[in-house]
Amino acid sequence: MRSIIRIGLILLFILNLTSCKAVRNDIVDNNYKLEKIKSKQTDFSSIVVNAYDFENKKELAGIVYVNDVVFFMEFDENKKKVKPLVITPNTNNYFDVEVSYIRRYTVKIDKFFVKRGDSIVINAYLKEDKRPIID
Repeated sequence: MRSIIRIGLILLFILNLTSCKAVRNDIVDNNYKLEKIKSKQTDFSSIVVNAYDFENKKELAGIVYVNDVVFFMEFDENKKKVKPLVITPNTNNYFDVEVSYIRRYTVKIDKFFVKRGDSIVINAYLKEDKRPIID
């Protein structure tokens, strides 16, 4: 009887571990991290984009394309830092995001879904493009 209870507890523990892993909403790539945060306000959704230099992690005021619509990140002169780009999307849709900057490789994030109440935080790390600029 004890071995049945012990096996049952082990199975519950394993199921709990695997279910936690399945619920994880972060996507980590070599060039970006996408984190889904469930908002307590179910009527508000956002996509927040930050751009960084890949090597030294300094903030960059990048150009962001969301489903082919262009957004420009701004530099806050008073705080001497780049403002995160905050977009309020139509919910229950798929989104493609590209983050670019001068002389950097573009980071592309394809087809992620935003549900009502989701807040998506994207940290893009742009590698230097050392190719010469040609006419």
